[in-house]
Amino acid sequence: MSSLLLLMVLLLVAYFGSFLVGGERSVSGVGLPSSVEWVVLGVIVGPQALGVVSTSLVDAVHSVVTVALAWLMLTAGVQYAATSRGRVRFSRLVGSLPWALATAGAVFAAVWFALPRIAPELVQNRLVLCLALAAVSCETTHHVMRWVRERYGASGPLLDLVEDIAAAEDLVPMGLLVALFALARGAKIVVLGPAGVAGVTVTLGVVLGGICALLLGREFRLRESWGTVLGISLLGIGVSATLGLAYVAVSFLIGAVLVGLSRHAGEIRAMLQPTERGALLPVLIVCGVRIEPHEVTHTAAIFAVVLAARIVTKVILARLLVIFEPDARAAGGALGFGMLSCGSLTMCIGLVCALTFRGAVGDTVLAVSAALCVAGELLGPPALRTSLRRAGELPEPAAQPAAAKEVAQ
Repeated sequence: MSSLLLLMVLLLVAYFGSFLVGGERSVSGVGLPSSVEWVVLGVIVGPQALGVVSTSLVDAVHSVVTVALAWLMLTAGVQYAATSRGRVRFSRLVGSLPWALATAGAVFAAVWFALPRIAPELVQNRLVLCLALAAVSCETTHHVMRWVRERYGASGPLLDLVEDIAAAEDLVPMGLLVALFALARGAKIVVLGPAGVAGVTVTLGVVLGGICALLLGREFRLRESWGTVLGISLLGIGVSATLGLAYVAVSFLIGAVLVGLSRHAGEIRAMLQPTERGALLPVLIVCGVRIEPHEVTHTAAIFAVVLAARIVTKVILARLLVIFEPDARAAGGALGFGMLSCGSLTMCIGLVCALTFRGAVGDTVLAVSAALCVAGELLGPPALRTSLRRAGELPEPAAQPAAAKEVAQ
């Protein structure tokens, strides 16, 4: 398969994703909450299985993948701290950040101390690996909340609470990426030092987001708005990539600042949100193709450490949440397992690390990201349903009529 044919296939997949979620063709509840089935498809067609697509072909469309990743982070920024019920309250947003911070810190510490024993050949890149794994480990995908609402008809204050937490957590992995690129990427403005590089990254995203909001003006015109958003986002990608900055974090900040300053926040979200799925599906397939575990045994051991740290932290946080939120008391510790689901953000960060830090570190991070999504898919949704059922927010399955039972027998 040539690189041009691969690009055409990815564009076809992007169209297919847009077709599923666009307008009247929208299909509610298609796929798994984590969308990990598309990663599995990439593994099947990749060099680890059928070999239809090679890693070198993916590298040939590196620029396209970079733009797609940045665009996905732009849409994530536009939707940051927003749910179908509206914006997350500031007090709840601040209270939600410790969920991601505690999880990231626990994973960082666990891998840092375990690495010399389970994968000694990676110790020389310990800081990069620990920061990257912390970044991919602290997401709780908000898609699982939407999934349980639409598929099972769940509703109530507990579901609203966990949805708000999931919607507010994305800022933490973006901050970790800024730190990761500043410390280890080798930015071309190293004269400023890591703190200066991080400051430039944040400033670039905030300034470009503010300029974009200013250019959109008072009246919302769809065609002009598309040109403005595309132009500013491509400018952010080009400048940050040229300087060696965290381009995905810059894009995320552009989106978050744009909707935060613009009076057309609702229209902007409605304009950009339908494009998310179209860009996401080909990126997830690329993630599957790029998965090449450096050492399967060592990668499995690192994944076990990350998953254990993630589970312990989530369960402890769920127990602590009971003290401050009466709505969570009935759910108990199962709520912690219910918050294990992760998805597109985790895979995108894993792919960014694999493309940026070539070799054992990037391959390990991407493989662990995919394994976390699979584990979250197996553990998260069932535990979340159990928690909601205990809290009385998930309708019990309708009892089968006696007549129907007799006929079935």
